Amino acid sequence: MKLLKTKAKITKQWINVTIVIAVFILGLTLLFYTIGDIIYTQAREFMDTDWESIVVSIRSYIEENAFLQGVLDKILASLETLGKDADIVVIQDIFKGVVSVVITIVLVPVFLVFILNDRDAIFTGLLNVLPRTKKEHARELAIRANDVVEKYFNGKFLSMFIVGLLFTIVLLIFGFSLDKAIFFGFTLGFLDIIPYIGGFVGILLPVLYSFTITGSVLFGQYAFIGLISINLVLQFLQGNVIQPLIMGKEVNLHPLLVLSSFIFFGALFGITGVILAIPITGTIKATALYYKEVNNG
Repeated sequence: MKLLKTKAKITKQWINVTIVIAVFILGLTLLFYTIGDIIYTQAREFMDTDWESIVVSIRSYIEENAFLQGVLDKILASLETLGKDADIVVIQDIFKGVVSVVITIVLVPVFLVFILNDRDAIFTGLLNVLPRTKKEHARELAIRANDVVEKYFNGKFLSMFIVGLLFTIVLLIFGFSLDKAIFFGFTLGFLDIIPYIGGFVGILLPVLYSFTITGSVLFGQYAFIGLISINLVLQFLQGNVIQPLIMGKEVNLHPLLVLSSFIFFGALFGITGVILAIPITGTIKATALYYKEVNNG
C-alpha cells in the first residue's frame, strides 16, 4: 500500500513537471511567433512606406539647416569634380559588394545545411584520416570543442535577447510605437551577433526613423542625439559587462580573457575574428585542459 502511494506521488510529480514544461514551451513559442510576426510585418512596412518618409524628412531637415545644406552642397560638388571615371569605379565597387553579399546569403545557408545534415559522416571521415592511436584523442577533443561552441551560442543568443529587450524598452520610452520598438530593438539585438560593430549598424534604423516622428518622439528633432548617446552606453555595458559575464559563465572563461580574445583575434582576422573569438579561445582552453589530463593520467 505504501509502495503504491509512493509510486502515485512520483507519478503526480512527473505529471506536474510535464505540465509546467509544456506550458513554458507553449508560452515561449507564442512569444517568439508574435515577435517574429511583428518584425516581419514592420520590416515590409519599413521598406514599402517608411523609407520614403525617412528620405523626405531628412531632406527637409537638411534644407532647414543652413550649415548641413552647405556641407551637402560641398559634398555634391566634390563628387561632380571626380568625373565619370570615379563614377565607374564606385559602380564597380557597389556591384562587387552586392555580388559578395548575394553569394554569402545563398551559399552560407546551403553550406550549413549540408554540414548539419552530414556532420556525423564528415566527422567520421576526418577521424579515418588520422592514425589509430590518435583517433580517441581527436574524438574527445571534438566532443569538448562542440560543447564549447554550443555553450557559446547559448550565451550569445541570451546576450542578443537582453540587448534587444533593453533597446525595445528604450524606444518605447522615447515614444516609438510598440510594433516599431520591437522591430528596431530586436533588429539591433540580432545585429549584435557582430560584437561592437553590429550595435552601431543597428542603431541607424531607429535614428533615421526618428526624423519622421519628431512631433511625437522624446526630444523632438534632437531625438537622434539621445538615441545615439543611449546606444553608446548600452554598447559599452554590452561589450564590457553583459557579454563578458554571460560568455565567461557559459564557456567558463574569465571576463578579462573574453575581452582580450576580442582584441587579439579581431586584430588577426577582422570582424570574423571578433565573432569567433570566444569559441576559438574556449576550444584552445578545452584542448589545453585535455592535454593536461592525459599527461597527468
